[in-house]
Amino acid sequence: MNTVRLAAAGAGKTWKICNEALSAAYCADTKNILIVTYTNKGVDSIHKELELQNMGVIPPKIRIMSWYQFLLKELIRPYQTFIAGINEVRSFVYSLEHSMNYERIGTKRRYITRSSDVRSEEASNLVLLLNQLSNGLVFSRLEKIYSHIFIDEVQDMAGRDLDLLNTIFKTSIDVTCVGDNKQATFQTHTTRTNKSISGVNIFDFFAVAEKQGVVKIEKNLCSRRFNADICDFANRVFPNENCMTTSMRETTGHDGIFLIERKDAHKYYSNFHPQELRYSRTNTDVYGLFAVNFGECKGQTYERCLIHPSKPIIEFLKGKGLSKNQQKYYVALTRAKYSNAIVVEKLFSAVGFEPCEIEIENGVISALKYIREE
Repeated sequence: MNTVRLAAAGAGKTWKICNEALSAAYCADTKNILIVTYTNKGVDSIHKELELQNMGVIPPKIRIMSWYQFLLKELIRPYQTFIAGINEVRSFVYSLEHSMNYERIGTKRRYITRSSDVRSEEASNLVLLLNQLSNGLVFSRLEKIYSHIFIDEVQDMAGRDLDLLNTIFKTSIDVTCVGDNKQATFQTHTTRTNKSISGVNIFDFFAVAEKQGVVKIEKNLCSRRFNADICDFANRVFPNENCMTTSMRETTGHDGIFLIERKDAHKYYSNFHPQELRYSRTNTDVYGLFAVNFGECKGQTYERCLIHPSKPIIEFLKGKGLSKNQQKYYVALTRAKYSNAIVVEKLFSAVGFEPCEIEIENGVISALKYIREE
């Protein structure tokens, strides 16, 4: 039975699929094993995790690809001659995603440019067309090569990717998908197709697949990454029926969520050496050598973070609702193990926070600390 696993931030999603892939790789009757994730950073993380778990060795049966590498290498190129010439398809073109495509559906130019590149937003459509034109050979070939496919960060899938995924579910391949819809900060492409069941709503798509009997949904909502204060505040930022818990109980003497003034941010950075996170590269002063955007830090773990927020999170701290970009704030807040310090211009009466002092070398910083309700 195919498995779809909803797991909270820090619950060990990537660790578990790597562990399961390694276990399968040493079974005699296993064919090849494919691990797919959307971004190149995700590919690097999987490489590192496999090596960490297996004494630096990745078994030859295990292959790791980004989503677009998978589409091109395994699904498009082998059967491209059903719509194009031999070895004609080169790569993808991503710059046309937001431009109108006036070519007729089912014709070569709908999917492949005159430069022989596949339009990224049409990639899954092309795969499904090639499968139709070849009488099912595209996915039949996939079955012959792979016995297991693991898809990490599945919440990034969008549009016809979901239809493609549904087709793979119906093959003999053992498919495992893992993700967290609260971390849907990226999409494989921009499209209106299946929009209502993509991103934060992707588990609506899987719920239908479960009713059809092609997948089983599992949940692991217990994080191992961060303390209870961080967990509780992240649940406040993005509340739904899948609020998480945590099993992490380590303490350091400076733990939880804090608000500090911008004038004190450099002193805080010099004392605690946090990883700086920012909403975007524009109009953000940073105090260290390297800051990471909220959406790009997904999958990472840091001991402490210094967070440069945008206006909506400031308004949220003042008691207003947060209706946009909850995913990005949730990702940023769930990277740190011990503490998050949010930089504000001036301290104000923030909901759920109380005044405190943060001890640093040669003095203290006036701050506010989040107090969770027991």
